[in-house]
Amino acid sequence: MTKLKVRYLLALLVAGLLVYAVVVASGGMRDAIRQLRGASPGWLVPALALEAAAYAAAGWLLGLLRGDTAPLRWGTTVRVALVMWGLGSLLPASPTEGIALSVSELGRRGVARQRAITMLFVAGWCQFWALVLTAAVASAVVDAVGHPDPDDANRLLVVAAVLVVVTAIVVTLVRRPVISKLVADAMWLLPRRRKMTRDEMRAAGIGEQARLIALFGRPRHRAAISVASTAWWIADAGGLWLALHAAHAHVDFGLVILAYVAGTIASWVPLLPGGLGAVEIAVPAVLHHFGVPLSAALAGTLLWRGLSLFLPAAAGALAYGSLRAARPDATRASRG
Repeated sequence: MTKLKVRYLLALLVAGLLVYAVVVASGGMRDAIRQLRGASPGWLVPALALEAAAYAAAGWLLGLLRGDTAPLRWGTTVRVALVMWGLGSLLPASPTEGIALSVSELGRRGVARQRAITMLFVAGWCQFWALVLTAAVASAVVDAVGHPDPDDANRLLVVAAVLVVVTAIVVTLVRRPVISKLVADAMWLLPRRRKMTRDEMRAAGIGEQARLIALFGRPRHRAAISVASTAWWIADAGGLWLALHAAHAHVDFGLVILAYVAGTIASWVPLLPGGLGAVEIAVPAVLHHFGVPLSAALAGTLLWRGLSLFLPAAAGALAYGSLRAARPDATRASRG
């Protein structure tokens, strides 16, 4: 536990140094503070509303993936989403602690542990591919209407095409039983899995794949899952777009999504809680590359991070407290 705390403090120190380096590169602390003081607060109210909408979409997604075994109210799944992706992103053992807390609260509401883990895993999987497609669309839009230089235009077109092709291949392959057989064969090579025969592992893999596919339900249900997954990213990116406007950086929404995708990928850097430092480098860098003043890009990014990282973490702590205080019993959970 002590090692974890030390590592967490070191990660926060590294993140702080990264943010400081970006501030210095953009013109210094004084310019950054002046830019933030000159921000228009009127843009931040709708930005906050969009951040709330992002977690509403995440709660909707979890509700769609819960199945009929343990119906849950939408308000409950929204609070679980805040714990998972809000509070969990800033905890020392992120994302493990967020997953553990969410699984625990779902379990107290009648959702089996394995089912809860599957819900969260599938939700993350859907969100990931929704982000990939969002990046493809943003690249195509910026290429078409953003007037980038020729080199950028060619790169964006290639990126958009590659992302669409990769997504199509993955979606096609994931439904084929041969994939579960290959995964089962790979897992059978692990020493701790040798208690099962190769045929038993294949059968278990095919059964698990069928169960996951059934989780997506009929086409209408799958369409709702796709909408909920994409809505998370669009609402969050909309918050960044409004925060940039608050900092007087008037940017096309397609370019904002492109920068947002880069920042999201940067947030996956290990050890940095919530991607602190890495996101503050990636987003302003992409915006500045396409002509946005670095100081305005950084100020807008910092405003957005306050709305999208720290406020959801605080809301997640309150949501976790309310989930713990509810103390639902099995009868209430079954009624939903």
